Order: sequence, then C-alpha cells, then structure tokens
Amino acid sequence: MTNIALKNRQLIEEKNYFRKADPRVNYWFDFYYTKLQRYIDKFGSDFSLIIAGSENQEGDFYAIPFINVQDLFIEKYLSNDKVGTVRWVGNIIGHTLKLRTCNVFKDISLFYGNPDFLSYEERPFQLESNLSEYDLNDYSIENCKIEINSRQKQSVFRKKVLKNFQEKCCISSISESVILRASHIIPWSHRINSRLDPANGLCLSVTYDHLFDQGFISFSDSLAVIITPEYKSFSQPLQKILEDVKGRQAELPKKYKINQDYLFYHRENILIS
Repeated sequence: MTNIALKNRQLIEEKNYFRKADPRVNYWFDFYYTKLQRYIDKFGSDFSLIIAGSENQEGDFYAIPFINVQDLFIEKYLSNDKVGTVRWVGNIIGHTLKLRTCNVFKDISLFYGNPDFLSYEERPFQLESNLSEYDLNDYSIENCKIEINSRQKQSVFRKKVLKNFQEKCCISSISESVILRASHIIPWSHRINSRLDPANGLCLSVTYDHLFDQGFISFSDSLAVIITPEYKSFSQPLQKILEDVKGRQAELPKKYKINQDYLFYHRENILIS
C-alpha cells in the first residue's frame, strides 16, 4: 500500500498546504508563515493543512480544514527558532495537535485518514486497489466516501462487530460492554477500504485488544490464538499471560465471517516476529 496523500501530493498541493511528517517522532511538523499567507490570500480559509505520515500506510495522513485550526496559526504563536525562519512548529500525539508555543490542544481525530478533505477540483484521488469501484464491497465504497460523520460510522462498525460475537470478548467471554473493543484486524491507518468492514473486526476485551493491536498475539485462520515467537524476551508477567492464552480457540462470529486475508495481513505485518 502507498500513502494516498503522498501518492497524489502534486495535485493536492494545488489547493492545500502539504507537509511530510514522521509518525515515529509524533508527527513533528512545521508550517511557514509566508507560504501559509499565500494560501490564505488565494483561498481564504477554504483549504486544508495536510500532514502525511508513513509512506507505506494508505491512510496515515491528517487532512485538517484550515478553518478548524486558524485560531492557532496566528503571529502570537510563531516559533522564531532560527534566524530568518518564521514558522509554526508542533506535533500530533494521540490525534491531538499542539503548537510548541501554545497551550491549546486540538482534537483532530476526525481528520485522520479522511480522504474527503483531500479532494481537489474535478480530479478525485485514486485508491490503490486491484478492484474496480464496481467490484468493491459496500464497506469499501462507504470508506471511499468518508465524510465528517466518521465517528458515527465507527460506532456502527463497533455495534456490528460486538453483535457478531454476541456482545462478548471472543477470547475470554467477558461481556461488560465498557471494556469491550471492536478491534481492527488490519489497522485503521493501513488500509482504507477495510476500515468499516465487520469482517475486519474482532470483539476483544481491553487487555487482549492491546495485545492484539501491538502484535503480541494474532490468530490463525480458524481463530486460534497465536503468540509472538519473541515472547520469552518479555517480562515474566507478560510471558505468563501469553502462555496462558496460546492456542486458545476464539469464539466464532455469528453473521460476518472473518476475512482470512485480513488475518494473514495481521500475522505478516503486525505480529512481532
């Protein structure tokens, strides 16, 4: 997969201020005063700030409508840290944007991996896919048309996933909803057209959700738990948790069969090896 923002950077930059950032250093970014003013002079507040992350993750980018953060990008918060350099400097941690010189925090989670704000006149971006739009399933098409109500759609995804596993963690059978998660098999940022597909979701309690998300465990095609072969290098308490769950058969879904290609992706790309 290729980051769709980076893939279409040349066209996107025509109407949006684009910066490349490294997710390994909390998406550190800078925006230059003179260049930002050119966008403001030309488009008013009708453009976005694009902060693109990993080159190999299709949805690892922020497309932030300038109107949502224009109160931060004012002279008061400029970071004059180099001679002759007039810019704003900041980073993003947990989908929260903060400038170095300002104590205001902006929740920008709605704009993460959201292609709706990558649009440019009459030339919509192309998703990297081997399927035609006609062949894409309903969930893929829905993802291609993500709008500002993405949180509502994620809520629908959660409801479908939990119902698919009878409102219980598929490993432990814990049923308290406040500690159940609809865990993405292929992570949200890795592939756009699987984000809302319930076949890409497992119902896991918070502990197993974190172990799964960080690659300490994965699943076979039959949904038996696999643990990382590196588990002996971890602390004794974590080793015990992993040994206890190794090989455990997860409950099977009731309506949406888990996509085995998604499970293979997780074992190959997320499981620590």
